Order: sequence, then structure tokens, then C-alpha cells
Amino acid sequence: MDPLARLARVPRPSRSDLALAGLLAVWAVAEALVARPDPLGAGITFALVVTLPLMFRRHAPVVVLGVAVAALLVWAAVTTGPPATVAPFPTILVSTFSAALYIRSLPVAALAWPLAVGGMTGATALRFYGPWPDVGSLLILFFFVTGAWTAGRLLRRRDIQLRASEERTREQAREAVAAERLRIARELHDVVAHSLSIIAVNAGAARELSGLDPERARDHMDAVAGTAREALAEMRHVLEALRDDGDDRLAPQPTLDRLPELVEQAKAGGLPVRLVEQGVRPALPAGLELAAFRIVQEALTNVLRHAGAADTEVRVVYGGAELGLEVVNGPGAAQAPAAGGGHGLLGMRERARLYGGALHAGPVTDGGYAVRIRLPVEPT
Repeated sequence: MDPLARLARVPRPSRSDLALAGLLAVWAVAEALVARPDPLGAGITFALVVTLPLMFRRHAPVVVLGVAVAALLVWAAVTTGPPATVAPFPTILVSTFSAALYIRSLPVAALAWPLAVGGMTGATALRFYGPWPDVGSLLILFFFVTGAWTAGRLLRRRDIQLRASEERTREQAREAVAAERLRIARELHDVVAHSLSIIAVNAGAARELSGLDPERARDHMDAVAGTAREALAEMRHVLEALRDDGDDRLAPQPTLDRLPELVEQAKAGGLPVRLVEQGVRPALPAGLELAAFRIVQEALTNVLRHAGAADTEVRVVYGGAELGLEVVNGPGAAQAPAAGGGHGLLGMRERARLYGGALHAGPVTDGGYAVRIRLPVEPT
């Protein structure tokens, strides 16, 4: 491998680790200058050796700890008299904490504890910290090292639990999307199946009338052609066509013709709502009308659920190449859902996306909530 490529693969220290190592290095060098060990250069070197490796504490914490412990033991063996410095101790604690936090394997992470305790105990045995301490001092040493290791391991466990929770949330969102797509596909299945039944009826009538009344037979064949084109257009929008509920009814699904009925039902449920239609309604594919109807239905359900009896307006705007839907409610007794949250908004967004449209939902200036959808209309 190219040397530059090898260098590029070496983990780079984070800014926080650089800052931590730099601050501890300044502290250790300052202590060395105050203590003025003999020789002074060796004391400054020791201060840098036991602090600067902390830059790599996330990638090799046990190695960093080993370097600090080795430097401490060598420095304790070659110096005489107790030093006026605590430079190795912060590095040992931080390295022990980092090993417990960043090392996946528990046995490997556990090596940090005896390495840290052994290094500090060995330095004490070499009279680095003065006369041999009493049992209480050793217990305090063990307490700090054990506390650092335990804190690191607990934080690692908490991080793993948080990641698992986030993954479960993402998985639930994926399952909700899949379930919503399947429900939409089932409804589109009914639309297409209904179209095919119309094709079959008209084709049979055309065959019967082909010899008796060619003109009427031609009308039936025209109906077959138109219905087939519409069914093919709907088939392009089907994500999956699975049915396992045993419902073989071929009744057509709701269309925009039933919006007034839907609004009246919402009024009967206690929601003050009005319907406003703008523009001239063109001929729309049955699947697109079904998606628009379900979006409005779900939006009104959300208003009742989250805003109570809030004043609401349903606006349908017919354009040349676009169908616009808006469901806007004023302030209500309850809080409206955040945009993108909940299965209701998820279902509406999936329906809009299925037909190449976009959904925008969020609070409005007067404290209410608005759901706005734009659906492109393909020429029929």
C-alpha cells in the first residue's frame, strides 16, 4: 500500500482530545518547572511523555495507559525524593476511563484496572510518593481507579442502550412505512380490480353486439380502451399487491365526489369544518382521487384527535397539472402533532410520495396547524 494511503488511514485525534492532552501537558510542565527536578530537561520530558499520548485515548487507551505507567515506573526508579507533581495521575485516570468506555471487549477493557493499580502501587513501592503509605491511602487510590473504570463502563452501557433504542425506533418507522404502503397498495388493488371488472363486462357486451349492433359494440370497446389505460396508470403506482384478508369485493373506493359527505361526517362529530373548492375539476385517475380523499380524511381525523373542536377549513384547488389540498385548523384545546411525527402524517406523506407529490405540515402563525399537499396530475 502507498505510504500516503497508510498515513491517511491512521485515526486522527479529535479536537477535544487535542485540547485535553494540551492542557494536561501544560499543567505537567508547569509542575516540573516548579519542582525543578534534576535534571530539569528529563522532568519536562517525563511530563510530556505521560500527557501527550492522551491524544489517542479513544483509539488505543490501553496503550496510552501502558506508556504512562511505564514512564512513571522508570521515572520513579531513577529519581530520588518525593516529587512535587501529580502529572501521571490524571493521565492514568483518564486512560482507565477511556479503556472502559471505548473498548468493546470486556476482558480487554478490564486489563486497564490492574495495569493502573499496579503502576501506581509499583511507584509507591519505589518511594516515588514518599514513605510507604498507609492502608487508607491505598484504598483511596483503588477507589479513584475503580471509580474511573466503572464510570467509563456505565457510560458505554448507556450508549449501547441509546443506540439500540434509536435502532428500534428506526425499525418501527420502517415497519410503519411498510404497513402504510401495503394498506395503500391494497386500496389500489381494489381500484385496479374494479377497472378490470368493467373491462370484462364491456368486452363481453362488445362481443355479443359485434354482429347485431356494431356501433354500440364500438362504444363498449372505447370504454374498454379508456378503462384499460386508467388501470395501467394505476398499476404504475402500486408498490405491492398483496392481499391476505380474503376480501374479494370489487366495490370502487371513495373519490373526491364524497368530500362533502366526509365534511358532513366531521361536522356531526363536533368539528366546525367547511369545504372550499377552487377551479374546474378535471378528469382524475381513480387512484389519485382515492389518495386525495384518504389524505383529507386522515387530516380531519388528526384535527379531531389533536386540536379538538378547532375551526377548520378544507380547501381543494384544481389546477391544470396539479391538485392542491389544504386542511388548516385554528388553535385547539390540544397540541397538534409535530411535522413528520405520528403514523397519520406518515401515511399522508406516503400517499403523496406515491403519486410524486409533496406534503408540508406544521404550525401556522395564529397557533393552529396546516397540512398542505401538492399532487401532480398526469394527462389522461
